[in-house]
Amino acid sequence: MRFDVTMRSGSTLPIIAPIRDLNLTRDVELKFAKKHGIQIDTAAKRFSIDQNLWGRAIEGGEVEDAYAEPPDDAFIWVKTKNMPDRPQYLEIKFSQGVPVAVDGKSLKPIELIQYINKKAGASGVGIVDHIEDRVVGIKSREVYETPAALCLIEAHTDLEKMVLTKHELKFKTMVDSEWSWLAYSGLWQDPLKTDLDMFINASQKRVSGTVKLKMFKGSLRVVGRKSDYSLYSHDLATYGSGSTFDQTLAKGFVELWGLQSTEANKLLKKR
Repeated sequence: MRFDVTMRSGSTLPIIAPIRDLNLTRDVELKFAKKHGIQIDTAAKRFSIDQNLWGRAIEGGEVEDAYAEPPDDAFIWVKTKNMPDRPQYLEIKFSQGVPVAVDGKSLKPIELIQYINKKAGASGVGIVDHIEDRVVGIKSREVYETPAALCLIEAHTDLEKMVLTKHELKFKTMVDSEWSWLAYSGLWQDPLKTDLDMFINASQKRVSGTVKLKMFKGSLRVVGRKSDYSLYSHDLATYGSGSTFDQTLAKGFVELWGLQSTEANKLLKKR
């Protein structure tokens, strides 16, 4: 069966999907491949594998049992044993929200992702195992290998916390959620995504700086960050005698901040 999809430009692209249209199951696909001499690697015989630069999706076979731990040999990017006995560090530099360098090396996007995939994967970082809600209404168990994606998202999110106001961060959380849903659902061409893109691009103008990540046998955490646009002030935040924060201002603030809650509780006690 052929479907013609109209793109925003008005042109059409045919979609030919024999597996879906013929309702083929995995065992039938493997028999077809064997009959026609199509080579299938060992992992693909046991699982359904989708792979690109950003990650590997592992589905089907043994991982369909939601309680069963994925076998070690399902993974090829992320080590599950024989990892370094000492912590490894990644320093990722961002310019207006875009990663431009890692460990002091300026790299093009593809090279940067490949570098992090290799280094983080060697430390056991990058496995995502969760229950996913598909657009078609099915819950499925999804296992992913995404070392670079996890590191970049963790570092980028942390840098945003340093340079954006709490009001920007709160609203961007909603924007990110909606943007992700549109992309996941295949609504890439929807005008709402373009609208959200404009907000995201504007919010990233100050997201420049460097984030340091620590990796050790599967664990990942941010251990340092710096930016010329940082809203963090040591003089304000310090508990030491050099603090420039006037604590006496807090008294009036606390009273005003909880004023409505206090009045509401007074009324409740009268009933």
